[in-house]
Amino acid sequence: MDRFTAALSAIQNLFVSEFSVIDSESGRDALLANTEIEHEDNMRKKAAFFRHFLPPRQRMIALLAETYRKYFKLVLANARTTEVAPEVWAWSQLQPAVFAALVWMQEWYVLACDGENQSVRHVGSVPFVPGQTFSISVPTNVPPLSTSCWRAPAWLFGVSVALFGVGPMKEKNVPNEDSGQRLGDAHTRLLLKGARRVFLWTLGTAIATVQNEETAAAGAIHSEPPFRDANIPNDGEVSRHQPKGTEGLVQKQSDLSKYMDGLTEKQRLAFSLKFEYGLGLTEIASRMGINHKTADEHIKAAAKKIEQARSSEKRSTHRSKHTLE
Repeated sequence: MDRFTAALSAIQNLFVSEFSVIDSESGRDALLANTEIEHEDNMRKKAAFFRHFLPPRQRMIALLAETYRKYFKLVLANARTTEVAPEVWAWSQLQPAVFAALVWMQEWYVLACDGENQSVRHVGSVPFVPGQTFSISVPTNVPPLSTSCWRAPAWLFGVSVALFGVGPMKEKNVPNEDSGQRLGDAHTRLLLKGARRVFLWTLGTAIATVQNEETAAAGAIHSEPPFRDANIPNDGEVSRHQPKGTEGLVQKQSDLSKYMDGLTEKQRLAFSLKFEYGLGLTEIASRMGINHKTADEHIKAAAKKIEQARSSEKRSTHRSKHTLE
């Protein structure tokens, strides 16, 4: 138990150290993005933003997946230390790190768009004159900058489940992306929620790969959990009592059935569980009896088909309107 606790602490310390490096280096990337964004027109600002954002986001996901790998290997090697499945225990241990990464992502958005956030503040500027030196006083006390009420610029908004995590919307509710104005509170929340969705989907795929790699390497076949309680049903009994499909779900959060024509049965179910009932990827995979990666692929395939159908519908409507005129 002492060795297990020491290993657990070491994993956490390694994450904090590597997270700090990414946080520091990505902050410089965000400032470079801000400089580039200021000199681009509104239609090109989004491309500049994501060109600088995607590499540090991938680094952060890789760090989280590698940290999950350490937790997973630790619990596989100490199966009797926990009373839950290794993947469940490893994911629960990773939660503080995931939360820190999501906070980091929002602060990166703010810094790249505005040039300052809670950690980086702009206190002054001086004109550049070749051959001359300048000095500027740095205040010892800077009032805190709250990003809880931050409003994203309109050019950053995008509608795409796969790219931005934002599902189909009525055209009248989509803001003008060719604008330097700020979004309202609702659109900003939707934008950040979508960014978190895409981040977690990508992380889920990486973690599924880690699980397969480490389980195969360990030759681990889980039959009965350690410290089995006679009152707990075995795995077969549990699977028979797990809800399937939409079983037990009382009310939809929204009705998107009109967009689902042309989807396969599994794509329709995965899309419905995700966007009509608001379930997470783990529960969707459990209800469909498939792994995380396959569930994620069904969701993305459904979203792609829906986007293509809506684009075709828009083109048809435009042609009909043009013909009438």
